[in-house]
Amino acid sequence: MGRRQDTVAVLAGQYAARFRETLRPLRMIGREAEFPLVYPDGRAGDVFRLWEPLLAKGGFEARYDDPQTRTVIVALTGAGGTIEVEVGRATVELVLGPYEDLWQLAEGTHRLLRQVAEVAHEVGMRVLGFGIQPRTRPSAALMTPKRRYRYLAQAAGEAWWHFTTTASDQVHVDITRAEIADAVNTLNLLSAPLIALTANSSVYAGRPGHYLSGREGLLGALGADRAGMTPRAFVSVEEFVAYICHYPCYVLRRGGGFREYNRPFTEYLRRHGPDIDAYLWHEHYTWNSARPRAHTSTMEIRPACQQPHDASLVVAALGLGWVEALGELRGFLADAVTDPWAALRQYRRAAIVQGLRATEPVKGFVEEVLRIAERGLRQRGRSEESFLEPLWRRLDQRTTPGDLARGIMRSKGMAALIDAASYQL
Repeated sequence: MGRRQDTVAVLAGQYAARFRETLRPLRMIGREAEFPLVYPDGRAGDVFRLWEPLLAKGGFEARYDDPQTRTVIVALTGAGGTIEVEVGRATVELVLGPYEDLWQLAEGTHRLLRQVAEVAHEVGMRVLGFGIQPRTRPSAALMTPKRRYRYLAQAAGEAWWHFTTTASDQVHVDITRAEIADAVNTLNLLSAPLIALTANSSVYAGRPGHYLSGREGLLGALGADRAGMTPRAFVSVEEFVAYICHYPCYVLRRGGGFREYNRPFTEYLRRHGPDIDAYLWHEHYTWNSARPRAHTSTMEIRPACQQPHDASLVVAALGLGWVEALGELRGFLADAVTDPWAALRQYRRAAIVQGLRATEPVKGFVEEVLRIAERGLRQRGRSEESFLEPLWRRLDQRTTPGDLARGIMRSKGMAALIDAASYQL
């Protein structure tokens, strides 16, 4: 046991060393924004049809999954960001930033998204501000043909297919080495109100679904705690790294190839010692709601569905505001909720189904964490708190975008939902 603890301690030290010691003058923000690509009748589209016309317009360079044979393009990189295909070949992802503030992020998002939407329209497809494929079911046929995905699908089983239809809005916010454990704990707890405010994947497999956040509800099939909120707080980076190591490592990367492993990463450590590169590969395929990212020194906030196009920046605004106010949030959670982990895990489960109509842990809980985010943004002095306005309207009406989408589907059908959710040129 002592040797294993020493190995984890060394690994945790290597991991923490990848994060910056001090912040830049302003805490920066980035975004991995995923969007379902569909045909007008709601069937899944195909991101691969975008590559040729986008390359023809200029300003992009192709990145290949197989750089030697150059047969499968998986991303286009340009000055304004990267356009990628996600696990599902009908999900297009925009990788944006880092930017100094939300105004810059909004401008960069608009510019790149419009380029994608224009080309999608040219080839008869639509880009949705929605969190899941509304009609096409998850399947092997929808999976992007990246080499690693075949191995991951074999290791994870049928649950892996849920990634082929979902679309999240993942926010990256600068953190320092000293903030890692606090940010992991606080933002995993706050995944519950985040889902309540942003649930937007309520129509899937061609019908109104049980979940308002179908994305989070269905990803629960990956197993206890591997996706979603962690089960407890961590007192240190070492304790957090030890927790991640107990998960099965699905696939090992070896040189230019992959092989299925599917054993706890602790077994790998016993054989090979503290291998930071292998750990970073392993932890990339754990999907907790708040996940530190060593290569960018950021906290990735994961559980939000993609938002309607007219409220595109609300998730980024909420995440940035919360990270700026970590100390205030920690105090509020300790004072307001007797057992935060039990209470917020229960609230999270309810929010996935009911959104803002779920019973809060204490009265006014969502309102207060929204006010704290507002104060966090205001102290930055860039007037970014205005990006939270759509969330205040949702809270006032106790209505999420998922409620509205489900209502459209029930009253008017799939074609009307696609029209309502599509990016408008």
